[in-house]
Amino acid sequence: MLATDHTVRMRPVAGIDAETVRVRPVELRSNPAVPVKPAKSLPPAISAMDAKTVRHRIIDVAVKPLPSAIADRIPRTVAHRPSKWLAARVMLVLVLASMPILGISVDVFGLVSQSTTSIVVIALCAVLGAIITFAPHRIDMIVGRGLIAGMVACIVYDGARLFAVHVLGLMGDFIPVMGSWVTGEPDTAGSAAVGYVWRYIGDGGGLGVAFFVVAFALGIDRWSNTRAVLAAVTFAVFPTWAGLIATVALAPHGQEMMFPLNTATISITLIGHLIFGLVLGLAFLKAPRGGAHREWPWPPLLESVSVKRVRGKSS
Repeated sequence: MLATDHTVRMRPVAGIDAETVRVRPVELRSNPAVPVKPAKSLPPAISAMDAKTVRHRIIDVAVKPLPSAIADRIPRTVAHRPSKWLAARVMLVLVLASMPILGISVDVFGLVSQSTTSIVVIALCAVLGAIITFAPHRIDMIVGRGLIAGMVACIVYDGARLFAVHVLGLMGDFIPVMGSWVTGEPDTAGSAAVGYVWRYIGDGGGLGVAFFVVAFALGIDRWSNTRAVLAAVTFAVFPTWAGLIATVALAPHGQEMMFPLNTATISITLIGHLIFGLVLGLAFLKAPRGGAHREWPWPPLLESVSVKRVRGKSS
């Protein structure tokens, strides 16, 4: 027999006493001249307490983030297209996100007062909040990230704009006037506070939500970092900045209600929107993008269109 200094633990067999039986090997005494090789140690015992079941390991793989090289090749889609209910939900988000900024143009053109628009926006926010509470969906994370990103981008934009307003004196501050449009009251300190709150949450946050939802729907999250940021900057310039300038220029009382169009105001607002788009694009890069990490549950529209074109040419 082979000799070793290690104690070998044997597992109990069903029906035998549960105590561990320790067996010490007997040394080979018949021929001590024969060299004795040490026996290989047994692998460590695996108990039910320290071992993970197959189910646990699958959960670990699903929860832990995958490397980008692997995750980008795994589409995280649950359906080929959204249901009618989910499509209506996305449309509600887009309409609600665009109403605060469009309410300015509607009011300046004298169609609907912004105080009326604000009531509709608040009511729709309540409806959307109830939907998110009782029927949450994966896209709610995109909406939340877009709201925060738009607010932060608007604050950074206002840092440059307020410097030009209060330090350089190149243009006036029309945000307090917009606050009076929302409250329906004269230009006071309270309406100015409402104007800035409405600007950050409604205008900036709404634009952020609109860009995030449209970007994920089109598949911009699968683009390179440079192209994604350029897409955000383009969105901030056109249609956002272009729509603002068009409203001031085309409305009968646009320059009287908002600000006069001159080199200073056009330059300041353009630079501000470029800053807004840059910050919004950089925030978009921080969101889970591409492959298994993306939270948009449907195939990108641009890829679907390109696939249909390729199939049409091949047929």
